[in-house]
Amino acid sequence: MEYKSSTKTGCVAGAELMRSGVTLKRWFWCGLFVLHFVSLVSADEIRIKAKVGESVFLPCCHEIPSTKSLHDYRVYWQTDQDVVLAYSSGDLLKRSEKYVNRTKMDQNNLTMSLFPVKLSDKDQYKCIVQQKGSTAGYHVLCEKIVLLDVVVDYSKPLISADIQSPCGSSEVMVTCLSHGGYPLPRVSGVLNNESVEWSTEISKTSPYNVTATLQLNVTDDSTLTCIIEYDNFEVSSNYTLRKQNECLPLLTPPSHGVIIACLVLICIFLVAIILLLKYVWCRAREHVQCSHYPVPQDPAVVTKMKKDVSGDLCEVTLEAASD
Repeated sequence: MEYKSSTKTGCVAGAELMRSGVTLKRWFWCGLFVLHFVSLVSADEIRIKAKVGESVFLPCCHEIPSTKSLHDYRVYWQTDQDVVLAYSSGDLLKRSEKYVNRTKMDQNNLTMSLFPVKLSDKDQYKCIVQQKGSTAGYHVLCEKIVLLDVVVDYSKPLISADIQSPCGSSEVMVTCLSHGGYPLPRVSGVLNNESVEWSTEISKTSPYNVTATLQLNVTDDSTLTCIIEYDNFEVSSNYTLRKQNECLPLLTPPSHGVIIACLVLICIFLVAIILLLKYVWCRAREHVQCSHYPVPQDPAVVTKMKKDVSGDLCEVTLEAASD
């Protein structure tokens, strides 16, 4: 109220001087005074950013001088919906359940610390300081509004490439994924030092998940960067895209006639092998069976037909020794 009264008095004085023929310089200084008053009012509102999981300090509008103590004041830290902290004559009167074990107020500069920061802490906080007067009661000394913006880090982007054709094709679909961040992000990309535009999809609820896709023609080995920007922060990843090798020409499959001829030749070869093995086996068997009979000592030449154990006839010719 005192600022408004002083402003009005200065402006009226300037108008009177104007009417008395004083130059416009007086009006210039009057305008500067009004701008200074407006700046003082707006200075009572500040904006602070904090990351989830960290600590943040919210400043108040007054610092208690060394000649006084918190017992001479009432201090309120509150939001539009709740009272965070309330002190009166140095005693803690109230603390919101939402902020139990997460808040503390400095008893000199009245700064409130909040730890660890949660996404739900994003809000408008007001510090109100009342000072005990010389008479009974308290009067408002100052107020300060602190706008707290909360930031949640996005995960490091995960990049993958889907090759449309495994042989020689230059068409590649690239996907960039990031999740768990706040506020809404902006996705950008760089391909070989040139900017590229992603097609982006973002989840409807926070913390947000991001899916970005990009269709590329890769004719040479390239380096692609996916960048997730949120507030004044960013996180990025690089990915190397390699040109696909040319495929070898496909061989013409043989005709049915050729296949049948090959099968016939293989069958003939197998039959020949089987017959050869059977012949060798029979010859070895006959030799073993006939060698079991002893040579008789009769000098006469004898030719007999004997049966072996298996029933086959075996001709044995014996010649007698000369007298």
